[in-house]
Amino acid sequence: MRDALQERLRRLPQDWTVERLGKLRSAHILGYGITRPGNHADDGVGMIRAADIQDGRLDSRQPRRISPQVHEANLRSRVEAGDVVVILVGRVGEAAVVTDEFHHWNASRTVGIIRVTDPDEGAWLSLWLRSPEVRQWCERQATSSTLQRTLALAALRDMPVPLPPAGPREAFLRAMQILEEKTATNIRIADCAITLSEAQFAVETWQSREWPEQPFGALAELHAGTASRPSPDKDGIPTKDRIAFASPADILQGGLPYLYRTERLLASADDASVCDLGSLLVASREDGVQVMRNEVPVAAGRGVLVLKPDSAADSYWLLHEIRSRSSELAANAQGSAGRELSRRAFSSTVVRWPPQKVRERFARIAGRLHARAQTAQAENETLRNLGNQILDGFLNGTFAWKSAKFPSLSTQC
Repeated sequence: MRDALQERLRRLPQDWTVERLGKLRSAHILGYGITRPGNHADDGVGMIRAADIQDGRLDSRQPRRISPQVHEANLRSRVEAGDVVVILVGRVGEAAVVTDEFHHWNASRTVGIIRVTDPDEGAWLSLWLRSPEVRQWCERQATSSTLQRTLALAALRDMPVPLPPAGPREAFLRAMQILEEKTATNIRIADCAITLSEAQFAVETWQSREWPEQPFGALAELHAGTASRPSPDKDGIPTKDRIAFASPADILQGGLPYLYRTERLLASADDASVCDLGSLLVASREDGVQVMRNEVPVAAGRGVLVLKPDSAADSYWLLHEIRSRSSELAANAQGSAGRELSRRAFSSTVVRWPPQKVRERFARIAGRLHARAQTAQAENETLRNLGNQILDGFLNGTFAWKSAKFPSLSTQC
């Protein structure tokens, strides 16, 4: 089978050139981030992790912070606005451009840093890294370990980068900017909806001391994920017969509490291992427990706990209960990185359980807010697919850049 990346490069428009990333005059690979960041420091300096790089952008809603002393000792990995950060461990190859919000943050060992002097070239490099062929290429170059796949800096330097002419590139980047700004607007809408839902939860729980205590294990059917992590697809083409594989990383990297897609697909799965729609998937790391509702069928992997509530009202309540106690619940996790969430310990953790009328009242309000957030997220899935189609057309030379007209961003949202 012909290599997908080489085939893509072969079909580039004739006036494009190709250069290795390590040979680009406008880009310099600085290295990777901190190997020993120490404990989280509430008043410290932000640190970009692999989990913070999502769908081509950086997410700072739950930042990991390091002490100023650790930051000062690792200034070589301090990022600047305009840098491109690349995931080196786990979801290798996914990238984002550092925005002003993250200027002078640091980076973790899981992240590579590319300093780019030309903003347009940085934006183009980030988009090229997100193309399916490059992601597959990064997977093939990565080395396996018992825990994660790792992409070496030497392999990253050897990655071929197509260089489009300035005119088509400028029009293409403008089109992608409009999509990304509309996506950012939808993210803000969804965040506001979830924040309002959390505020309502706080209102409902202000008299919770009067409610009886119940363990999580008595409030929902609970089991640990058992599916083994699948190998990367050789052809990278998903089929309708495959099932989404939910790893802890899929849960931890999500900003919103809904799971629509995962990084890996299983060729097949036993019916018993497939989670019902609307299940609560829980995973942990040292700075907190995360929970998501699966909106597509998934098979939960090791390190993921699955809760199946009895009703929609119970589901909304338990979702917010877990989110509100993220740090507390993480304290029960095992392992140096707090990634081994014990089913037994979680099941025995007690909850102040409200009367049914309280749960149902909350569900009526929270349900509408969650529906608005899901609408915004579903639109972003459509925008993501549209962006992939535009990128494909640009690489094929079918993007009509000369006739492209873009309205002002103020009319877009």
